[in-house]
Amino acid sequence: PMSRARCILMIIGVSALPLLFAGCEKAAEDAGFAWQPVFGDNSNDTTPVVARVAGVEITEQDLDLRYDELPDNMKSRYKGAEGRRLLLKEMTDQVLLVRGAVDRELYNERNVARQLISLRRMTLDQAMRSIGLLAETKPSEQELQEYFQANRDLYRQQGAVMAQHIECLTREEAQEAYDRLLRGGPKDKFPFVVADYSVNGKTRDQAGALGWFNKGGFVPYVENTRDFTTKAYELEDGLNPPVLIGGRWHVIEILNRERERPMTFAEARDQVLQDYLPMFERGVIEGYLADARAEFQPELLGEYAPGRGLTPDEILARAIALPDGQDKLDLFLLIHEDFPQSERADDALFLAAHVSRD
Repeated sequence: PMSRARCILMIIGVSALPLLFAGCEKAAEDAGFAWQPVFGDNSNDTTPVVARVAGVEITEQDLDLRYDELPDNMKSRYKGAEGRRLLLKEMTDQVLLVRGAVDRELYNERNVARQLISLRRMTLDQAMRSIGLLAETKPSEQELQEYFQANRDLYRQQGAVMAQHIECLTREEAQEAYDRLLRGGPKDKFPFVVADYSVNGKTRDQAGALGWFNKGGFVPYVENTRDFTTKAYELEDGLNPPVLIGGRWHVIEILNRERERPMTFAEARDQVLQDYLPMFERGVIEGYLADARAEFQPELLGEYAPGRGLTPDEILARAIALPDGQDKLDLFLLIHEDFPQSERADDALFLAAHVSRD
């Protein structure tokens, strides 16, 4: 059991979640309270106590966990020994503020109670989805492969080229560079011509090498890069005459090319999993809810009851008698939605289709 000095009390229920400090254990037991910690994660904490305030002990682990809760942009403020001391002082202040709220029974204020209830509901809802249902439930390899086969057109390996270039300010300079490369003499190889003509210092330092890129992709150090890669990708393999791209003249040599092709499952698996997972997780949650509804039989009452409290036959008779087509349609669809197993469900759907055509 958790130390009394480290805990506050919280009502277990949905109508309110008042917090009470330790020290009134008998009254708490009589009222149906359960122990809840001020800080920490409810685990067995054996780390040293680093502060005491108002009957609450704060441990080294509590301090670590409180630091983890901070937004990333605030963590730098609390790094190092002095930062942790500052955070610990702020935690003791928070205990005092919480105690003040408890002493004044602020948990009975409607807005406060509403927030406590809402936070509890949302936390448990998310915990059920992420931990209770999805943590250990993963798609099988067969499911992923079936999804891949059904959506093969989505998974294609983009084409890519490996290229090098010379970037010039004028067409005349680019043509001179191109002509030298065509001559192919000992001093007309690409690295020499790049050094003599290219105005792009970054790629000149790499002998004009651009590496691999796909159509519309990105290459570093080249301005108007998407326009450049789009046009360069369409060039013929080998050395190409000067081409104007984004106000600069380029002599581009395509060194290698990989054609666009369908991906194998092994290549596409990570993307398949990412694409399939949302649908799979929805299916897990919807399956659980379907079973839970069957077990607990939720009831909607009064005007929210199925069919708004009317039987399918009563709704059908009322719909037929209505003069307005939209009102008819709404009631016919209500039968189909609220009484899908009724003998009138198919009749209502047929009549709804007839009304829609009119």
